Amino acid sequence: MARVNILLAGVGGQGIITMGKMIAEAGNYCNVKVLVAETHGLAQRGGAVNVHVRIGDVNSPLIPLGGADYLVGLEATEVLRNLNYCSKNTVIVLNNYVLRPVLPKVRLLEIREVLDRLKGLNVHLINAYEIAEKAGNTKAVNAALLGYLYSIGAFKGLLTEEAFYKSLKYESNVKAFQSAKSAFAHLL
Repeated sequence: MARVNILLAGVGGQGIITMGKMIAEAGNYCNVKVLVAETHGLAQRGGAVNVHVRIGDVNSPLIPLGGADYLVGLEATEVLRNLNYCSKNTVIVLNNYVLRPVLPKVRLLEIREVLDRLKGLNVHLINAYEIAEKAGNTKAVNAALLGYLYSIGAFKGLLTEEAFYKSLKYESNVKAFQSAKSAFAHLL
């Protein structure tokens, strides 16, 4: 059976944990093993949150360093913090969004600076916020990123589109998933 490791990175309040649960639930509908582990410290809204998602033939929930097939950044600078999970084959899906750090005297990076630091890696930049806004709910950024992951074949042979529609629950999530999937379907 195939296996895929996806690391979701962002900050508290972006729906990262919910995104992991959506993938896990889609796995249940497909009878495919999905292991999910949240790693966050004292973070609440605005603090770093990571969710490890392992799908298929896997036995432990944490992705080993260098073992991520996909690194998904809901907040761009969080991708930089998690590069140790990447290998030369990792696909980085980067939401075009940077959040001002909560710590004083920490400079806010622009998306261009983040992209400069990721030069030489396989980076896909998308504006998931815009897709979610057009779908009617700006909180559907996570669903838009799932639609993008689906469009580039991240779940191929493991999870079906129909299973995602069941796990997304809300109409705006389904619209965001479909919009992202349709916008980037030419990538398959």
